[in-house]
Amino acid sequence: MLTRDMLGDAEWRAVRNTPHHVIIALASSGGGALEDMRERSAGLQAVVDAMHSTHPLLREIAASREIMAAQDEVRAWITGLPDADRTAAMLHAKALDSMEQALAALSARGGPHDRLHYGDFVVATATRVARAAGDGGVFVTGLHLISRREQEFIARLGALVPLSTG
Repeated sequence: MLTRDMLGDAEWRAVRNTPHHVIIALASSGGGALEDMRERSAGLQAVVDAMHSTHPLLREIAASREIMAAQDEVRAWITGLPDADRTAAMLHAKALDSMEQALAALSARGGPHDRLHYGDFVVATATRVARAAGDGGVFVTGLHLISRREQEFIARLGALVPLSTG
């Protein structure tokens, strides 16, 4: 199985940062401050939960120093954009591009299982983020509403992931 030390620095940054780009992209899809907070929290928890993965690469993504480095790099990228470019469409495009780069690195350096595990992790994280806004609210307790924009983004993300290891 693929590990961090088998990737170059740029490849590792793409693999490590993609879940964080996905979280930001989904949180930008609409809703208010409370929904945004819930979505970002759910996404971060999904990344932290990867420490229990059977795949070593996912466990490395979940290391606290790697989470902090990814958040710093993603924040620097966003703050470096002109205000007019900080749109949901731009954040979605960046997340999808980052996913393509990460999957390309995994294809070049690892095997189909690595790509499948990673892709499943990122799509599951995206789904968890999208569902978070509807959890726990006073009027929406227990609902798992995912907006059309979020559904479309998750579908595009999932289309990049292989369906099998064969």
